[in-house]
Amino acid sequence: MKTKSLHYKIEFTYDPLKGVFSARIPALKGLTATGESFAEAEGNIKAEALQYLESLHLDKKPLPLDERDLVEGVYIRLNRP
Repeated sequence: MKTKSLHYKIEFTYDPLKGVFSARIPALKGLTATGESFAEAEGNIKAEALQYLESLHLDKKPLPLDERDLVEGVYIRLNRP
């Protein structure tokens, strides 16, 4: 059985004073995560997004629209719960 995927734009920033990367997904109510490297921030935001979407699914709330065709940018691919 093929799993459907959702795509959401991630915005990355770097704070040179603190030495941390931040990742944010505006479509998921501004969900944010940080990491000491770009890869760590990306992994952390993906884990947070999966948790958030799973929570919506378990509460029988609608999932935010797939942004793949709406906004240009960097996206993560998440399997739907």
